[in-house]
Amino acid sequence: MTPLPRAATFPVVNLTPYLFETGILVLQPGVGRDEVLRAAAEAAAGAVTGADAATLLSALIQRESQSPTGTPEGVAFPHAMVAGLSASKVVVIRLETPIDFGPGRPCDLVFAMFGDTARPWEHVRLLARLARITGRESSRASLRAAASATELHEIVKKEDDANA
Repeated sequence: MTPLPRAATFPVVNLTPYLFETGILVLQPGVGRDEVLRAAAEAAAGAVTGADAATLLSALIQRESQSPTGTPEGVAFPHAMVAGLSASKVVVIRLETPIDFGPGRPCDLVFAMFGDTARPWEHVRLLARLARITGRESSRASLRAAASATELHEIVKKEDDANA
C-alpha cells in the first residue's frame, strides 16, 4: 500500500499586518447590520486603493445575502473579495449591543475582511486565523471587555500573538 502524501504545511498568518489603526471600531447601541457593514467599508476604503467605500459595501452586502456570516458564539466574519484591491485588510468592530448576522445569530464582535480576487488564499488564511483567535472563550471575553478602540486594538494584537 502506498502511503498518502504529507499534507502541505503553510506558515501561520499573523493578523497584525492586516490591521490598521482606523480600522478598529467600537460602535454604540442603535446601529443595525447595514450600518456596521458601512462603517467597515468606509474604514477599509481609507486603507486600500482599488475600490471605494460604496464598492466595498456592495460586496459585503452581496456576500452576506448569500450566506450570513454570524456564528453561535456571537462573532461575525463578513468578507468581500474585490478585483484590484491593493491589499487585504481586516476591520475589527466591537458592538455595545449585539445585532443579528443571520437568523438567531446576535453578534457583538465583527471581523470584516477585504481582499483582492487575485489572492483568494490570503483571504482564506485570514479567515482561518480569525477563527482560531475567536474560537477560544477567553479570547472572546477579552475582546468583549475592550472599552475603547485603542484597547480593542491592543487586545487583538495580544490575542493574535497568544494564538500563534
